[in-house]
Amino acid sequence: MNKVTVNKKNIYIVNSHNQVLEAWKSGNRLNVFSLDYHTDTRRAFQNYSYWRADSEVKSGLCDNHGLRMKELAEQKISQYLENLITIEQVNDNLKHDEHLDFAVRTEMIDTVFILSSNSNASSSNPNVHIADGQDAYNNHRIIEFSPPCIPGCRKAAHDEECRTMRADYSIEDVVLDDAVSRAESFRAGFFDNYILDIDCDYFNTERSLNPERCETFKKLIRESEFITIALEPECVKICRHEGCRLISEVILAGLISKIEAACR
Repeated sequence: MNKVTVNKKNIYIVNSHNQVLEAWKSGNRLNVFSLDYHTDTRRAFQNYSYWRADSEVKSGLCDNHGLRMKELAEQKISQYLENLITIEQVNDNLKHDEHLDFAVRTEMIDTVFILSSNSNASSSNPNVHIADGQDAYNNHRIIEFSPPCIPGCRKAAHDEECRTMRADYSIEDVVLDDAVSRAESFRAGFFDNYILDIDCDYFNTERSLNPERCETFKKLIRESEFITIALEPECVKICRHEGCRLISEVILAGLISKIEAACR
């Protein structure tokens, strides 16, 4: 993790998104407002526990794969809470899309609101609420919001034009104002104390990094306790739109420039 300070705003930069936990653990249970292409809401240690349980079943050490998966994940969480393993050791077995579940289950943070580009129809994680889904909100700690287009689009079925517009307007006021309002509708006072979390793969077009109106983004920068940025260089390349040449280093430079301007 690399820490930089721009006009008194602390920024923690990591390569893999789960590594932001190293900064979040000192955040005194803040909320997190996250901008990400993906939702990153898989259960903590799902990958680790799946393959560990698979190995134990094959070697005859256990006969219930699902139950053993749950035991292994809970074991890791308990070890962290009892200070038997460090956050660095946690990250050795945590994937870059499992950190949000870990953060809320260990009370590292309070509530996460993810504004993402890639929507889920449902989630098997009981800690997750999909904002535009069918299930009622029940004080879930992780909230997914993945609008298919910008607010005001009246198309009955969103198409490729919508997808491009949504990407282009990623940090425009029209998109972020709607997301901020949604977050506050679930948690009053959400933005009283929060971390601004940005995954570079949220930016999928050159236009997305050069908004016309981004006062809300600047406000989110200024009023955050601190900022975490995940480079995720391979995800940036995979998620960017056809013809887009953005890479993590360019996105990071653009974000630092915007942070500098917002915090003058």
